[in-house]
Amino acid sequence: MPFLRYLVRTDLRRLILLLTIGSVLVTLGNSYLAIYNVQRQLLMSNTLEANQRYAAKVAESAQMLLTSAQHSVAFSANLLANNLGSYSPDEEVQRLVLQSEVFNSAIVVNQDAEVVAVYPEGTISKGYVLPENTRQSFYERKPLITNPFHSISGNVLVSISHPIFDNQGQYLGYISGTIYLNRNGSISRLMREHFFTDATYLYVVDQYGELLFHADSKRIGENVSQMPIVQQAMSLAEGSREAKNSLNINMLAGYAPVPASNWGVVVQRPKELVMSALNNQMMNVLWRSLPIAVITLMIIWVMAYLISKPLRQLAKNAGNVNDENVQGQIVSIRSWYFEASQLKMAVLNAIGLLNERIHKLDVDSNTDPLTQLCNRRGMQRWLDKFETTGQKFSVLALDIDHFKAVNDRFGHDVGDQVIKLLANNMSAFIQENDLACRVGGEEFLIFLPDTQCDKAVDIANSLCERIACMPIPKVKQITVSIGVGCVQEEVSARTIDLAIKQADTALYRAKEAGRNCVRSEDN
Repeated sequence: MPFLRYLVRTDLRRLILLLTIGSVLVTLGNSYLAIYNVQRQLLMSNTLEANQRYAAKVAESAQMLLTSAQHSVAFSANLLANNLGSYSPDEEVQRLVLQSEVFNSAIVVNQDAEVVAVYPEGTISKGYVLPENTRQSFYERKPLITNPFHSISGNVLVSISHPIFDNQGQYLGYISGTIYLNRNGSISRLMREHFFTDATYLYVVDQYGELLFHADSKRIGENVSQMPIVQQAMSLAEGSREAKNSLNINMLAGYAPVPASNWGVVVQRPKELVMSALNNQMMNVLWRSLPIAVITLMIIWVMAYLISKPLRQLAKNAGNVNDENVQGQIVSIRSWYFEASQLKMAVLNAIGLLNERIHKLDVDSNTDPLTQLCNRRGMQRWLDKFETTGQKFSVLALDIDHFKAVNDRFGHDVGDQVIKLLANNMSAFIQENDLACRVGGEEFLIFLPDTQCDKAVDIANSLCERIACMPIPKVKQITVSIGVGCVQEEVSARTIDLAIKQADTALYRAKEAGRNCVRSEDN
């Protein structure tokens, strides 16, 4: 209550200071908070999107590498099948490894699961019979990318194999190229060669959640299927999300699948790193904006004094022009300080009177008083709009037949009633976007936006028939003649005038043709 009594006793300058300074401080605080939230969301969204795109790019490269490897192995299998008697398998596995940097080793296995060719030599012995737990390619007998497994040499690898069949379809074995995952294999090189320089890192999991590649090579082979982000990657979906890693650190991760091998590629960055950059940025914004805020508050103090001085003088002088009506308005207004009550009365009264007069003048200057249709001034406003927007239209020029006889026989009052009934009938007939104007005593123009000439002629004929059937007190019936003009070229002041002149000329032709008809430029 003491604060309210202080407000009642205070003057306008102190109120302006209180409100503006409070508003500025609240606005600055709210703006700072809004900027922080927007930038936070933007940074997180951009990071998630960047990680997802990068994961998709790496996954696409891995897909292309594996597909290329499958094609190479298939080519070798076909070559061996057609030339097994004359072509050495040793030469082929050597060529398969040396012709590109995709495979670390290659072997040929016969129909007895026995190794008959190997490169490099020493990787595995010729004549070695594959144990049962490594015979996935042997039993599948189809193009295959195996699940990652540990070889007898201690390497973690995947095998890309293709079966060998002779011309009679007899199974002869298969040829396989292997890619190391824990050593300098083509897959691990691809995963290591990324461009992140901060704490962002990449890893790859298979369909069972086992790490095939990780920045920390010691973690290769670890099963991380319990992590939510890994579960998303294992589902062969593509997307991004915020999630915790195995160390319970919040990460912004993007993931993408490698369909050829059912692998998932995950790229993630610590959320704390993103937020740290944002906090530093917002502190810089705060310190840079602080001098401007101080200057702004000083300007507010000066402007409050300058604004309140003439307003106080205006409020005191406004009391000298009071009359009975104004006093009633002052009583009904809940003004909580002197300047507001006086200024509110003067401003609202002045604005109300001004708007009322402007509106009345605008309506009077653009409307025909008898028919309430647009007059020439209102019509010109529409034509200017057509010219500005480039909207094409058709125009109907309409004139009441033998209207002079109506005035001579029944008087001008009846003639005015005829014109009003005709105007009402036209307004009811035309569409909402059409415009009817009275441009003379019994002369009218109707503008039809976006209407072709042939359609305008049909509309004019329908209107002509409608008016001929319209019952009119005392006069019984009237007819009209209508001329049609169209804007067929680019809309301009010249083409608009030309269309109106065409309609006017066509109207005279309708009069000469016997009235109660429609004429256009074409007929």
